[in-house]
Amino acid sequence: MPLKSVGTITIPNAEGSSFDHGAFDPKTRRVFIAHTQRDSVEVIDHGTQRHIATVPGFPGVAGAVVDDGEVLLTNRGSASIAWMSAESFKTEAVFETGPRPNGAAIVKRLALGIAACIGSDTETPTLQSFHLRNGRVAKLELPGRPLGHAHIFSDRKTDS
Repeated sequence: MPLKSVGTITIPNAEGSSFDHGAFDPKTRRVFIAHTQRDSVEVIDHGTQRHIATVPGFPGVAGAVVDDGEVLLTNRGSASIAWMSAESFKTEAVFETGPRPNGAAIVKRLALGIAACIGSDTETPTLQSFHLRNGRVAKLELPGRPLGHAHIFSDRKTDS
């Protein structure tokens, strides 16, 4: 079934801006969108279909993931991840990562945050996990950089 546009939500002062990943939090019914160009997170209220906040302070924010009222943001501009409350927008903690953190995951019940860092010319890509409450970090070096695109696999046969 094709998707159908049901409206447009205006984000103030965002004309011509660059955005990246976004995520929906079922607990707060809010959408969190990485506004890379403005180093901020835009927050949309799903129920009213309105922009409700611009939360600044996330340098080069590239990713947003959520779990049960908690948000994890990857900040390429500061090589860090930020852990934020989806309810109050308060930053609970910021953790240093490897260069260019990109993909992320958060598991609230385990107080676990994960960041996949692309690396740089001098540092290898890494996968890092963070205990959000005590700050303990584990790091795994990856064998190479992501290619920058996704591959989709299917078991369907094609006619050729």
